[in-house]
Amino acid sequence: MGMKVFIQGDEALEEWDWGSAKPTGRVVMRSRAHREGVPHEGVHLWIVSTAAGTSGVLFQQRSKHKEQYPDCLDITVGGHVLFGHNEGKIQKESSEEIGISPADAELIDLGYYRYEERTPTLFHREFQRVYLLLDNRPLSAYRFMDGEVTGIYAVPLGNLERLFDGDSVFSIEGFDGREMTTRLVGKADFHPLLFAPSMAVYMEVLFRAIHELVAGGCVSAGMPPAVG
Repeated sequence: MGMKVFIQGDEALEEWDWGSAKPTGRVVMRSRAHREGVPHEGVHLWIVSTAAGTSGVLFQQRSKHKEQYPDCLDITVGGHVLFGHNEGKIQKESSEEIGISPADAELIDLGYYRYEERTPTLFHREFQRVYLLLDNRPLSAYRFMDGEVTGIYAVPLGNLERLFDGDSVFSIEGFDGREMTTRLVGKADFHPLLFAPSMAVYMEVLFRAIHELVAGGCVSAGMPPAVG
């Protein structure tokens, strides 16, 4: 385990080389990385549940206090990798956000996705390590530890896929940390970048992998090579 670096109000990340998709060993602060497009590493975990007899993809409810995309339904677990954190990267984020720490052997590694997002106020380049997990524990077993997540919801796979063809409204079940709840949602309730052109290949691979996982076979789907 390497040295960790923290600065009040910001996070120290490791700069990656955009061409080779390799870490450089140099520190970059998150604020600068997102302002100047300095590449860095992120981790994503998608949890699939078949406990109710139907396939559901679990989404976290982002806190209303998040600076970006507050109150949206988002990837089950996602975050940046802090500088010097070389082991248990997705476990750290998962433990903080939803209170579980899956073993490496339980995770299906879909590889790195080369992600780039540009807005008037943001230039985000990230190598996103994407994992898939089948976990049938009840939603009430999840715990929200860091204040950034306020609930977790099971979104039926078929309904989720249809959102990528057009909007619809449907019911989902979730847990808000105190009680089970049911709500109606549509496309506007989800993180908008899930539907962005920059995520099209990512979501195509993810859905293919989920279908393979649910079918009980070996997951062969994986992200395209991240090397530029």
